[in-house]
Amino acid sequence: MKLFTEKDIYNQNKHFSFRLRNLYLKNKKEFYAIEDYMQNPIYINHRVNHNYYFFSKSFYSKGEEVEKLRELGKPYLKTISNTKLLIQSEHLAKQFHLQNDYNDVCTYLQSVQLNGKMTSYFTSKILINDQLTLNTSLFPTDCQIMNKVFKELIPSGEDNLNNWLRFQTLTKREKEILKLIANDYSTKAISDLLFLSAHSVKTHRRNIYKKLDINKTSQLVRIAIAMELLQ
Repeated sequence: MKLFTEKDIYNQNKHFSFRLRNLYLKNKKEFYAIEDYMQNPIYINHRVNHNYYFFSKSFYSKGEEVEKLRELGKPYLKTISNTKLLIQSEHLAKQFHLQNDYNDVCTYLQSVQLNGKMTSYFTSKILINDQLTLNTSLFPTDCQIMNKVFKELIPSGEDNLNNWLRFQTLTKREKEILKLIANDYSTKAISDLLFLSAHSVKTHRRNIYKKLDINKTSQLVRIAIAMELLQ
């Protein structure tokens, strides 16, 4: 039986958020059907004002404070949060919003009062669209459950996770070019579309191959398929 390190769990939660966001975009009905059985807490909020639009049932089970948070929003969050961690998470969320990379995941530590007791957990945030973000929270007591759900949602989880971790080493521009290459755009077409020189496109391509540890376009396409980047 494989034992997961803290880093493994941390990366799996980020990858899980990435996959869950894709499911939300493709099939909201299926997303909400899975949510009914999902134990790791999820919420959706606004990218800028942080208003809450959705909390999963498993989040409500964490404490009565969540019900008030859904009703009262950010002002109430300030009354139940560790101030230092809240300021830090707000700063990271703002930077993440400005970065505007839909293939990246931002993770930070939170500590809030749940059932009258300060509780710490990690939240992984990913952009849904120009207004919303999807957030998957990981509580220490939920790690075993999260691994089970992760494997059910992504049967070949380990291979996909390794591809995703390599994918996350790319810059925002490199991810954009990878997607275009995988969708059969030529160097000239990419150059014209992104207003880059052909030399710059070729340099980006070399960097992409190096970071992904590949040397063939077919390998790049397989990674793009795993990341659901093909149009």
